[in-house]
Amino acid sequence: MTSGQSRATGSMPREGPPAPPTGAATGRTGNVRRDTLVASMTGLVSGALNAAILAVSARSGQTGEIAAYTVMTAALAWVCVIVVGGSSLLYVSGTEAERDAVRSQRILIAVPAMVLATGGVAITYTTRGYDAGALVMVAVVAIANSFFELQSGDLVRQMRFLAGAVAVSASRLVALAFVVAGTRFTTALAVVSVVQFVVLEMLLCRGAGARRPLWAALSLRAAVATFRMNRQLFVYNTAEVFTGRAAGLALSLVAPAAVVGCFGALYSVYQAIVAVLYSGLRVPMVIRTRRRHGLSGHSGHPGRESETISVAAATLLAAGLIVAAPWITTRLLLLPLPGAALWLQLLALALPFLTMNRAISMNRIGDGDYRGATAVAVLIAGLTAVALLGQLPGLDATGAAGTAAFAEILTLVILMVRRVSRRRRRDPQMAAVVPGLSDPIAR
Repeated sequence: MTSGQSRATGSMPREGPPAPPTGAATGRTGNVRRDTLVASMTGLVSGALNAAILAVSARSGQTGEIAAYTVMTAALAWVCVIVVGGSSLLYVSGTEAERDAVRSQRILIAVPAMVLATGGVAITYTTRGYDAGALVMVAVVAIANSFFELQSGDLVRQMRFLAGAVAVSASRLVALAFVVAGTRFTTALAVVSVVQFVVLEMLLCRGAGARRPLWAALSLRAAVATFRMNRQLFVYNTAEVFTGRAAGLALSLVAPAAVVGCFGALYSVYQAIVAVLYSGLRVPMVIRTRRRHGLSGHSGHPGRESETISVAAATLLAAGLIVAAPWITTRLLLLPLPGAALWLQLLALALPFLTMNRAISMNRIGDGDYRGATAVAVLIAGLTAVALLGQLPGLDATGAAGTAAFAEILTLVILMVRRVSRRRRRDPQMAAVVPGLSDPIAR
């Protein structure tokens, strides 16, 4: 481990000798393009199926269910990040001892905290007209998804992208079938989430490179120790969750449930697309992680193929959403509010910039530079907070949607200015090319 890596990992336990490649991961890190396409297509199919589920639910008038989904997932995401923020990344990039500790923390600490929080959130929002049953079903989904983060981390770390693609796509298809058959939106998601957890656990506990079940060898001491191991990624994850959830939560405090439901439908589509882009960016991140821990024979630079593919896809998706927004909102989702198309266009505008910002963060995490990744995430979260607070108390859905574009665009501009400014300080000839950049910006 290099000195830079030692500083990045802080007090994390020192690793032993590099482990040999195991199972399906052997020799697979060489084809970055293939893995990127498989991972991205998985996210694309999953996002398309999520959009179809939301479309069917919205067309059937289940905006109340969608509103319950929006507020409960946002609230429990905050509970989860406070308790175990960043542990999912540690689970992918850490040692086996750290991974065991993360499993204990997730089961012995996170789940009880989420169950307790469910009661408080349900009581709070039931008084505002939300359906209590729908809120509870969403809590089941959130808890199952918390475990799915670890299972997905196992698949990614083993470079088993195809297996993950089949499992995730199949679960979304079943959920869509349930909704089409008339099952309530939140009930369908809850049932499928539980089934998906069981299926993935069976897959991961069998075959070459199988791991122990999530609930095996639990330790309260290890669960508590995870807070120390995970502290460097905690701030990063907190900032990411804030960026993704703040707009919906802020809007839910000042807007009626009907508006929150319509906004939630569009924001869920936006987040599904973001998940597609994240999927591609995780490939170079995990290659860097495996190389850093000696888990594969891949010793070269992963290149920029994944980033190029993801940014190109984000640009095309953004252009398509901007053009098709009126049709999507009025004819596909049948949303009753006339401004919904503009909301979707503003969200779409953020996608290319979000992708470039996350590519920077994910590569830094893969290299063990957690501090650098955290700086980017905190910058985005800070700009998001400033934009939302500046609109209170008159915040509306248009302003909430525009917050994402504002924060992501300005973050990328700041990062690029800092990069050029640093190059200018190293190379005096840059001053003639970019005379307007000043040293205080670089600092």
